[in-house]
Amino acid sequence: MKAARKVALGIGLGVCALSAVAAGILAADAAKDIPSGTGYSAWELCTRSMQSGHDYARVKTVFIEPKVRQLKDVWAIDYRPRDRVAVRTRLPGLAHERTALFRHGLGCTLVPPDSSVEAVRAQRIRVAPDPPASTQPWPSGDGHAQSARLPPARAALIARHAEAIFAEPASSPFTTRNTIALLVAEGGHLLFERYAPKVLRDQPQLGWSMTKTLTALIAGLMAGDGKLELDDPVGLPRWAGTPKAAIHWRHLLNMAPGLSWFEGYGGASDATEMLFSHADQGAWAADRPLSSTPGSVFNYSTGFSNIAMLRMRQLLGGSAQAIYDYYQSRLFAPLGIRGGVIEPDASGTPVGGARGLLRPIDWLRLGQLVANGGTWNGAVLIPPEYMAFLRAASPASPEYGGSIWRREAGRIAPDLRARLPADMLWFAGHMGQYMVVVPSRNLVVLRVGVAHHEAPSTYGVLALVADLVSD
Repeated sequence: MKAARKVALGIGLGVCALSAVAAGILAADAAKDIPSGTGYSAWELCTRSMQSGHDYARVKTVFIEPKVRQLKDVWAIDYRPRDRVAVRTRLPGLAHERTALFRHGLGCTLVPPDSSVEAVRAQRIRVAPDPPASTQPWPSGDGHAQSARLPPARAALIARHAEAIFAEPASSPFTTRNTIALLVAEGGHLLFERYAPKVLRDQPQLGWSMTKTLTALIAGLMAGDGKLELDDPVGLPRWAGTPKAAIHWRHLLNMAPGLSWFEGYGGASDATEMLFSHADQGAWAADRPLSSTPGSVFNYSTGFSNIAMLRMRQLLGGSAQAIYDYYQSRLFAPLGIRGGVIEPDASGTPVGGARGLLRPIDWLRLGQLVANGGTWNGAVLIPPEYMAFLRAASPASPEYGGSIWRREAGRIAPDLRARLPADMLWFAGHMGQYMVVVPSRNLVVLRVGVAHHEAPSTYGVLALVADLVSD
C-alpha cells in the first residue's frame, strides 16, 4: 500500500510537509520530516502555555493540531507544567522525540539530540529584573490606549477594521485566523488596543520572524557602541581563511551573505533542520556552503539572523549571559519592555531568527523606535546612519532592507499596494505576525495571532493601514 502525502505542518518561514500515515506505513521521507513535527509541537506547547500563559488545551487543539494534521494521530505528549514538554511518535523506530524545557524568565528551549536537558539546565543564565512598572501613557509607561484622542470618524474606521480582523468567517480549523491582539499607535500615542477573549495585555506573544528585525536592532546598538561595523567582515572564527571571510555584516543583515539556504516549502528544510535538530543553531547555519558572491543574491533565512546573534554573542565575550544582559540592558530596559525574552537555543544563544516573546505593547515599542529613526525619549539609542541602512533597500532586493521588509509584492494585494506609502516598513512573522511602520505618518500597527491561513490576516492589517494613511 502506498502512503498518501499531504502538507501538514507550517513552520515559521517555510512549510514543512509531514507524511501521512496509511495502514501503519510511512512515506519514505517521513524519517526526516517527523523531527520537524515533534520539535515544532513541543516548542509551541511549551512556549505558548508556559511562557505566554495560554490555555494548554487551546494551544494543543486550536493552535498546533491544524499544523500537524497527521502527527496528532500518532503522537504521545509528556506535559509537565512549568518544567518541560516532550513530544514523540508511537511509531517503532521513528519516535524522534523532542523536548522543550521551560526556564523562568528565559522561556522555552528546544533540546535536540546533540544536547540534553541536564546540559541546558546547567547554563544558569541569571534573569534580569524588569524595569519599574509605570502607569504613565505609552510609550513611556504601560498606560492603556488613549482612545479619546481619536476623532469619532477615525475611531469608527479602526473599530470597523478590528471587527473584520478578529472575525472568524470560516468554520474549518485549518483556516482560522486566531487574532490575539491588534494595536494602533499614531503620533507617538497608543490610540487603540484590543485583545481576544481570555487574553491579558501582559501576556508575552511569540513574534516568530518579527524577531529578525529585533535582532537587527540589537546589531544597531552594537554598531553604535563601536562593537561592529556594517562594512566589516562578520568575522566568525570558523570562517577564517575561507571564502566566507568575505561576508560582511551588511551582507548578513540584508539576507545576502551568499550562503546556500533552503527556508523550506514542501518538506524538511534547512530552517526546520536547524530549529528542531541542532543545539547551536547559528553554528549549524554558518556551516552551509557558499553558493554565490556575498551581497549579490537575496535569500531569506532564519539561519542568517541566528548567525548574526551567534557572532554578537562572541563579540560580547562569548557567554550566554553576556548576550542576554546586553539586549536586556541596552534595548529592553531603556524602552520599558517588561518580561520580554528571545528564547535561547540549547547552546544558550538567543534564537534571533524566530523566538522573540514580548507583550504586544512592547512589540509596538520596537515599531515606534523604528518610526522614530532610532531615537527614544529625545535621545539617540541607535545611530541614524544604521537606521538609514535598516530602512534602505538591499542591493540584492528592493523589497527588503536591513532585516526588515519594505513594500514586498508577494503578500501585498495589488489594490492595496497602490494605496500604501512608499516609506512603509514591516516586521513579519509566521502565522500572521505583522507590525507595519509608516515613518512619514508616525504610524505603527501591530497584529499578533495564530493564523492557519495567513492571507486574510495580511490583507486585513494592510487594509487598515491603507485607510489610515488616506483618511
